[in-house]
Amino acid sequence: MKILHEGGNLSLASLAFEAAVQKDENFTDAWVALGQAQAQNEKEAPAIRALEQAIKLDPSNLEALMGLSVSYTNEGYDSLAYRTLERWVGAKYPQLGVAPRGLEDDATEEMGFTDRHLLHEKVTNLFLEAAQMNPEGGNVDVDVQVGLGVLFYGSEEYEKAIDCFNAALDSSEHGALKREGEEHLLWNRLGATLANSGRSEEAIEAYNRALDLRPNFVRARYNLGVSCINLGVLETAAGHLLNALSMHRLIEAEGRAKAAELLRDGQGNDVDDRVVEGLLQQNQSTNLYDTLRRVFSQMSRRDLAEMVGPDMDLDKLRGEFEF
Repeated sequence: MKILHEGGNLSLASLAFEAAVQKDENFTDAWVALGQAQAQNEKEAPAIRALEQAIKLDPSNLEALMGLSVSYTNEGYDSLAYRTLERWVGAKYPQLGVAPRGLEDDATEEMGFTDRHLLHEKVTNLFLEAAQMNPEGGNVDVDVQVGLGVLFYGSEEYEKAIDCFNAALDSSEHGALKREGEEHLLWNRLGATLANSGRSEEAIEAYNRALDLRPNFVRARYNLGVSCINLGVLETAAGHLLNALSMHRLIEAEGRAKAAELLRDGQGNDVDDRVVEGLLQQNQSTNLYDTLRRVFSQMSRRDLAEMVGPDMDLDKLRGEFEF
C-alpha cells in the first residue's frame, strides 16, 4: 500500500498486490488495491477483474464498488456501471431500500436501450435522494457527488457531471476517488469529462493538476496525450504517450528483482522467472500502443507507426520527442 499511496512505481505496486492475492486469494483489501493500481496504470481490464473479485468476497465494499463503476464507465459498460452504482448507494444508504443484487445477476442481464435509460434514471434519482440526506451534518458526501458525476457522464450531460466533480473537489471531505493525498484521481476524472464536452484546453489544465500531484500517474499522462491529439498538437501528444510508456517500462529496468522478491514464497524460495514474466504480460495494456500508432499515422510517419509494440525501443525516439 505504501508504494501506491506515496506515488511509487504503479507497475511494481500492482505486482506487490498480485503477490498478496496469490498468497491469500481471500485478501479483499489486496484485490481492491490491485484494481486501483491497475486502473491508475491505464490497465482497465485487469482492474475490472481485480475489483470484481473483491466484490465477490465483500459485496458491500464501497471502495471496490465505486472504483468498479468508474472502470465499467471507462470501458463503455454503461449498464454494469449503473447497476454497480445502484449497489453502492444501496449499501451506503440502506434507508433507500434498494434490493440487493449480485455480480452474477448483472452478468446475465440483457438490457435494451429503453431499459438502460430507465435504469439510469432510477439510479440517478437514488443518488439525488442520497445527496439531499446530508448524513454528516450538512457536509457533502464526496462519493455521492462522484457517483452523480459518473451517471451524468454516462448520459452525456457533461456540464452537470463537471459541476458534480467540482463540488467533490471543493469539499474538505474525502471519499473513494478522493482519498486524502490522492486527489489526482478526481482531477483526472474532471479532465476526462471536460475533454468529452469539447473543452480540451481546460481538460489539459485538469490533467496537469493531476500530474502535479502524482507525476507517475499513467492514466492522466495518457489522457493528456489524447487531449493534445484533439487539439492537433501531434508531436506533443506523442511525447506524452511515450512518457506514459516509459513509466510502464520502469518495471522492466528496475522492478524485476523487486517483483521476484515480492513473489517469493513463505519459505524464502525464489519464484520461477516465468511466473514474473507471466504477470508482466498478463497486465499489459494495448491502449497506449494503439493510440501512439494512431498519432504516428496522423503525422504521416509510417516508419514510426510500424515500430510501435511491446518490443519497441523507446530510446530510439528520444531524439525526436520530449519524454
